[in-house]
Formats: sequence, structure tokens, C-alpha cells
Amino acid sequence: MINLLRKEASQKYKENIVYFLLWLLVFAIPIAMMCFRANSIFEHYNWVHIVNVWIITLMFLGAFVVHNFLLLPQIVYCRRHSRYVWGTVVLMAAFAFLQYLFHTTLAAKASMVMAQIENLESPIIRNQTDVVSQVLVLNMLILVLMLGMNFGVKLFFKSDEDQQKLCDLQEKNLEHQLAYLKYQINPHFFMNTLNNIHALVDIDPEKAKWAIIVMSKMMRYVLYEGNHTFIPLQKESDFIHSYISLMRMRYTEKVNINLDVPEHFSVGEIPPLLLICFVGNAFKHGISYQHESTIEISLAVEDDKIKFRCINSKLSESEAEKGGMGLESVHQRLNLIYPNHHTLVVEDREDTFSVWLELPLTNRRDN
Repeated sequence: MINLLRKEASQKYKENIVYFLLWLLVFAIPIAMMCFRANSIFEHYNWVHIVNVWIITLMFLGAFVVHNFLLLPQIVYCRRHSRYVWGTVVLMAAFAFLQYLFHTTLAAKASMVMAQIENLESPIIRNQTDVVSQVLVLNMLILVLMLGMNFGVKLFFKSDEDQQKLCDLQEKNLEHQLAYLKYQINPHFFMNTLNNIHALVDIDPEKAKWAIIVMSKMMRYVLYEGNHTFIPLQKESDFIHSYISLMRMRYTEKVNINLDVPEHFSVGEIPPLLLICFVGNAFKHGISYQHESTIEISLAVEDDKIKFRCINSKLSESEAEKGGMGLESVHQRLNLIYPNHHTLVVEDREDTFSVWLELPLTNRRDN
């Protein structure tokens, strides 16, 4: 929650910096233009013009501040459309009134000066209203464009903010999915293994000791390595080997387990507990104590890709164990970690169930 608030504050800070720099540029433009047109930047007449331009710019700035900080939040964050519409109408009316007063006063002073110099009072007075009207229309058009651009920039930053929140939620979702997988692996598998070890204590104490050591390594992997985003492929391979060795101890000779997984991988990283989901489902839904059943598992690194395959015989619903590790959640996890960079093919046939997975060969472990 604290990190989310910090990110929102940082986003608003960036937005305000952009606005500040843009308005700083707007206020600097009159001085830059004067430098190009006048011999001396301290010429009194030019500075009077700059002050008048700054007064007009301040009116635009005031309208922008009201629109950006008071009106836009009503529609962008609160969805109060009527408040925004009426507030914008009032803002534009107030802006037009102030512009009319300022330009009328400015035109009147200019008329008096010109009349005293050249006795041209009548034509200037006749044209004064037309000039003020034209300037007022032009400034109102500029105001509309400014408010529209402000609306667009606000929506851009809002979209960026929403995207960041979505990424944060996706990261949290990944963490929850990983915790979910841990809880699925832990109770059922470890309880059955403990029962097998208990039966071995009197029959084969040495084998029971070996099973306890293997299971402790697996528990350490689930509890500690599972907290990383990526782990070496070697560790996932070791976990699969340990898992299979304990499952062979549990099942009878009617279960044919073909494991084609090298003992050593020098390259490659993978999200923890990813492949074991497919292996666990194969044992849950493809193993029978009464009938011949087969599980084939292979893992290799070829052509800069991690290639995994798992094929198991398919049992009737009455024989298969209930539950599973959720292929749909694994599929979602792959889409989040490897968007458009992985291949997952699941084939559900009459007598077999197969999974084919290809992942890019990466070395980006997040510790």
C-alpha cells in the first residue's frame, strides 16, 4: 500500500513538472521575441508590451489551474460529468469577462494616445469594438484548445497510472499463485510421503532415512527457492528428480515412470515450481494401482529454448485422484511472465494426456 502511494505521488510529481516547464516556456516566449526584434532588451516600450502579454498569460494560467486541479478530477477520478461541464462553462464565462475588461481598457488607452498624437479619435473608436471582439474570439479559441490539451495530458497520465496499478496487481497475482502452488504441493504430497516413510522405518530403516533427507531438501526448495521470480533450471531439475524418486517408492511396479531429465544444466533459468505442476497432475490423474499406467517426462535445453514434455496415461474419473494443481492458473502465470514468448500445447486424448512447453532460454534470476 505504501509503495502504491509512493508511485502515485511520483506520477503526479512528473505531471506537475511537465506543466511547470510548459508554462515557463510560455512566459519566456515574449522575452525571446523581443530579443530578436529590438536592439535593446531594456527598451521601455517593449517591456510594456511584455507586461501586457504576461497579464493575458496569467489569465490563461489561472484558467488552467482551475481546470487542471479542480475540474478535471471531477470527471477523470470521480466520474462527475455534470459538475465538470457546468464548472467549465462558468470558467469560460469568467475568462471571457476578464479578457473583455482587460482588452477594452487596453484599447481605450491606446485610442486616447493615438487621438492626442494624430487626432484620429473617430476612426479608432469605431474600430475599437471590432478589434476587441476579434481578440476575444481568438483568445477563447486558444482557451478551448488549451483545456482540450490539458484533458488529453491528464488522461495520458491517468492511463499510465492505471497501467502501473495493473502491473502491480499482476505481480501480486503471481505471488498469490506461487503461494497457492506451495500449499497444493505441501499437504497432500508430503503427508503421503510421511506415511510411506513410517511404513519403511521397520522394514528398511536406511531407505527411510534416505527418504527423509530427500523430502527435507524438497521442503527447503518449496519454502525458500519458491520466493524468487526465477531460479536456475538446475534446481527445478533437482526438485523433479527428488519428486520422482519419492513417487517411485510409493507406487507399485505396474507404474512405468520414464524420466528423461539430465542430472546437470549449466544454463537456463525458470520460474520456481512451474514444471512440477504438470508432473504433479500427471501422477494425480494418470496413475492406477490396479492397471498398467505410464508417465513420460523429459526436459532439455535445445536451440536456445527450454523444452519440457509430460505424457501420462489417462484413467477413468473414478480411479483418478481428485483435485490438481490448476493448469489454468499455470497458463495465466506463463502469460504474465512470458507474454507471447512461450509455447504451451495441451492435448487431452482418449487414453493419454500430454503437455508440451517451450520457454525462452533466459538468465535473469530475481533474487
